[in-house]
This record gives sequence, structure tokens and C-alpha cells, in this order.
Amino acid sequence: MDQKWIKRLILLRFLPTAAAGSVLNFPKDVRGIQLDIVGLLAIVGESAMSGHVQPATGSFTALLPRFIPAPQSFLTTTRPWRLPPNPACSVVGIRSGNLSQTLNFFPDILHGIDELPRFTVRVISITRPMKGDEGLIKNIKVRRFGPLNMLAIIGMLFFIGLLVEAIILDDGMAVLTVLFLGVTSSMVGFGSLWRVDLQRRQDKREVPSGDVVVLGRQGAFLVVHCNEDIARELYFGQERCNYYVGERLFQVIAASATFMFMASVIFLANCTWDLQASIGLSYITLNGLYWIAALIPSRMQWDLSAYEVDDEELTTSATYTDMLVKVIRVTRETRWIRRGKAVPETEAWDRWLKEAGESITDPKWNGRERLTKLMSDAPSTTVGSVGVMWMEER
Repeated sequence: MDQKWIKRLILLRFLPTAAAGSVLNFPKDVRGIQLDIVGLLAIVGESAMSGHVQPATGSFTALLPRFIPAPQSFLTTTRPWRLPPNPACSVVGIRSGNLSQTLNFFPDILHGIDELPRFTVRVISITRPMKGDEGLIKNIKVRRFGPLNMLAIIGMLFFIGLLVEAIILDDGMAVLTVLFLGVTSSMVGFGSLWRVDLQRRQDKREVPSGDVVVLGRQGAFLVVHCNEDIARELYFGQERCNYYVGERLFQVIAASATFMFMASVIFLANCTWDLQASIGLSYITLNGLYWIAALIPSRMQWDLSAYEVDDEELTTSATYTDMLVKVIRVTRETRWIRRGKAVPETEAWDRWLKEAGESITDPKWNGRERLTKLMSDAPSTTVGSVGVMWMEER
């Protein structure tokens, strides 16, 4: 039996309809499309919504009855007490000696230190207006016309439009579905509504300068000139999510909203075809919009106008050692380098730091040559030598 007949037998065995010459079947009209499981669209998109939960509930638009994809993202038993920090960066006070092993959320999005090139020193100054428009100290908040606030309004328009459509078409189950979905979003928004609570200094005694250095994971340094109040608010104090609703009441609200959401999915399965199609298209559209919002930088979600940032200098060096020389001359201090663990703890580095501190005003001092000489005089088996090589190659 040749290969031609073998192929024909396979077609007859597994594709009888294709061999018989029939065509693929499709619904005769649009209403032939089955929408019985359209409720699944209401819970799709949790991965995109998970990053929107905190900024979406940081504004009073969270109280609006609206359509939101994957509302179960908001239905948790506990709420985060702070925004996620950057664990790859550390912060050290130049003269205060303060040290933080992570970079808080707001200075992270304010500076974008991870975007700096390798071996770069950026120098900035941060000031803060003492009073806002209403005579109060300005605080960080969600941007009024930010992406998530706009999406909350769009979701409310979907809610109103679908409710009107359900009433016009006399679809009682659709009316219940839309109302339950809208009320669920308002409940979870109310239970998770919060405002930014920055840690501020209460005493006004004289303290050292608040200047800090942020050490990036890629070998970049950010030198920040600021007072101690700003250093405490942004870098060394931890911001907190100050919720309007207590923890126990939140759990009651979350449990109630969970049952309402499950009921709305059941109601949705019993709606007419027209409303199922409208609600399904609404969730598809909102999912796409929230995915686009996830691509927008976090800085665009928050109003950081309470702080004025001025760039003073930006330089990129060839090696880690050259960058250290540059940052020492900018800060005019070396103690913070040891405090921030920016160099290995070896005798050669201790001697180099001492010489660097004494040569801050000497432009002819060559830090790379001196380090090479000191390292060549040190034992080749020391752990510090390996650490320096790693930093030079980093």
C-alpha cells in the first residue's frame, strides 16, 4: 500500500466530515452565538487589576458605582499598610548617619533611579512649599485627572448606560445584575478608601543637614540636597495607608461584597441575549483600558507637586572608582560610604577613603591609580580584592 492510500485512510478515519466535502459550520446570525458563560468576563483581568488596587482606592472616585474588571482583586481579608518599596536600593544620610535598606515608594517613582545609566552620579535638590492653596501643608495624593480616576468615570458611564438599557428592554434580571455589580464596586471602594500618611518630624530642634545619597543596584548614585523634614518624609520614615474604615468593618464589607458579586454573576447568566452581549462588550473594553493604564508609568498616577525637584548635575564615569571620587567631591564626606556599605571592608579601602577625604579639593588626585597601588600592596587573597574587582566590572 503506497503512501497516497495511507493518507486517504487517515483522512477518512479522523476527518470524515472533511472527506465528505462538508463545510465548517458557523451560527446563522449574531443571536446564534451562545453567551451563557459571559459571566467569566467579569472576573477576567485580575493580573492587570492587582497593580491598580491601591491607587484606585486612594481617591474618592472609588465610591462611584461603576463597572470594574475583576472586582475580586479588591476582595481580600487584609489590606496593605504601605505602598511597595524598592528593595534593590538603599538610602544613607550624608551627615545624619541614617540608613534605610530600601527606597520608599514615592521617592522611587519621583526619581526613577533604576533608569539611570551605570556609574552615574545625579545631583538634585528637593524643596517643599510650606503651604498649599488652602493654607495647609500639601500632601501626596492620587492625580485628579490621572488614568485611574478617568477610568472610574468611564466605568460609571458604563454602569449608567447598561442600567438604562436594561430598564428600556424590561430585563429585570439585567437590572439586578447591573445594580449588584455597581453597588459591589462602591462597597469595596468604601472599605479600601485611604489617604497617604507621611511620617513628619514633630520636634523642631537643630539637627544635621538632611542631605542623602540613594545607592542604586546598577552602580548609580543619586545625591539629594534637602532638609531633615523632607528626608524624614520621603526616605527614612515609612509612609502609611491611613484607611477611613476600621479593619473589622472592612472585613464585613468585603464579605458582603463577595456574596453580592457571586449573586450578580448568577443573575448575569439569566439575562436576555442583548444585555449579556452589552455587558460582555463593556468588560472587554474596560479590560483593555485597564491594561493600557498598567503600561503608564506610576508617576503619572500620583500628584507629587508637593515637592519641587531641581536637577543640578548629571555625570557618568568609566568605572566605579571614578564614580566614587566624583560623589565624594560632591558630598564632601566619606563616612556615609562606609555606613552605606558602598565599598568592601578592607584595609586598602579604608586607606583609600582616608586619602579621598583629604584630597576632596585636590583636582589632581587620581583615585583610580591610588586604589590600584593600594590593592597591589595588599595580599592578593583578601576578600576585599574580589569585591573591588566585581565593582570595577559591574
